[in-house]
Amino acid sequence: MRRGDHAAHYGSFAKCLAPGYRIGWAAAGVFAGGLERAKWMTTLSASMPAQRAIADYLEHGGYERFLHKLRRGLALQQSQMLDAMSRYFPANAMATRSGGGYFTWVALPDHVDSIRLFLAALNSGISIAPGPVFSADGAFRHHIRLNYGYPWSAQLDKAVATPGALCADESSCSAKLAGAVRPT
Repeated sequence: MRRGDHAAHYGSFAKCLAPGYRIGWAAAGVFAGGLERAKWMTTLSASMPAQRAIADYLEHGGYERFLHKLRRGLALQQSQMLDAMSRYFPANAMATRSGGGYFTWVALPDHVDSIRLFLAALNSGISIAPGPVFSADGAFRHHIRLNYGYPWSAQLDKAVATPGALCADESSCSAKLAGAVRPT
């Protein structure tokens, strides 16, 4: 048996095509028998009409066309997010330009504590993801993650303006660091 025979590749259509269908796939190699038994013990079967619809969509090129359109849309939305950030965030805030997905990471000025920014933004009805929630040791205290997965609108533009203005207002979210954030 070759070393590569002990690898499996799993995927799902939940993130980009059909979140409610709960349909995925597996190229499980030597693990296929055990995976099939585990599947039968937990769920008898996914919806056959849904599986057939996705199979037909894949077979006739619909998925590739969909992904092409999705990628174009996300690239546009990312550009719109970065443009809004350049207008609303302090000049020394730096955002990533992702090659895929629908998030951008933002390195904030040193005076900004992302946890305090998160709380201040939440009080204004805006949800952002503070960096420390993505770290086991509370790192990324001056980073946030923003989502550009929705089509751009005046409402989203305003939502980006809010944390940008809060970053500029040192009284709202200035850093009061007493060490790393620890989960409670």
